[in-house]
Amino acid sequence: MQGDLDNFLYLLDCLPVAAMVLLFNEEQQRESDRQKIVYVNKKYQQLIGYPLERTPNAEAWMEVVYPDRQHREKLMMLCHTFGGLLRETEEIAQIRMKIRCNDGKERDFQVTGDNRTIIPDHYLVTFQEITSLTAEIEQLRQQSEVDQLTGVFNQHHLLRRLEAEVERAESTGAGFTLMMFDLDFFKDVNDHYGHHCGDQVLITCVDLIRSALSGVDCLARWNGADFVVLMREDNPGIARQVIQKAWQGVRAHTFCWRDSTFAMTTTVGLTSYRRGDTTESILERADLALKRGKRVGGDFIFVDDSD
Repeated sequence: MQGDLDNFLYLLDCLPVAAMVLLFNEEQQRESDRQKIVYVNKKYQQLIGYPLERTPNAEAWMEVVYPDRQHREKLMMLCHTFGGLLRETEEIAQIRMKIRCNDGKERDFQVTGDNRTIIPDHYLVTFQEITSLTAEIEQLRQQSEVDQLTGVFNQHHLLRRLEAEVERAESTGAGFTLMMFDLDFFKDVNDHYGHHCGDQVLITCVDLIRSALSGVDCLARWNGADFVVLMREDNPGIARQVIQKAWQGVRAHTFCWRDSTFAMTTTVGLTSYRRGDTTESILERADLALKRGKRVGGDFIFVDDSD
């Protein structure tokens, strides 16, 4: 028995991933303070770095890695489930965890538990670092939801967010406001000064609009020189006051390109959620309000107050 355990622990030191061995029986599977950490391999010592005397059991390990009590309690429920799976199934159990290592750095790991150790009541837990992979996935997610020129959300994200807001409004009764922005005569800027100038105008206008919004408002580029603002405000009068700051900000700004200066204006179509609305119906109404503002010559905020 001891020879098998010694051989097993020797093999763990050859693994290219961090590993620890837990010792607990069936009665102890939901008692983290009785789940002893009896061994950690060399890779664990290099990467995660907590010595055994500091983390003698699973509960102590959690207290060191997650010092915030509320966050730790949430994770403890997950770890109890993880421990139960190790005891009750013949398959491996896996979870993803962000771990604060002994050097103070937080790293992402794919944590895998395996009860097939041939040593009774001994369980192998390995930690495969996926920090770079997680960062790449997050970067791809952001690229799929963010307009690459202006840095605001794109149409894809806006439609998902709008669908969620409609569902929230239906269930809670709390409405919201949707506004469509269009830069007046933007085509003339591109034709006269070139597309590089047009790009800078879009970026500047986004900064001016965003400065008037709160952190919970959603600003997205719809297409070309059209933008959409989704605001958690069901009073169109208040929403208009907020968005008027952005409208005036663009109007008052002096745009510069090489030796030339020029002004820009915007037209806004504003509408609020109505019970029974779908994403399509409220977008259509905001677009219609925008077109009505354009018909009077632009540089206008048109509030849709139709029934």
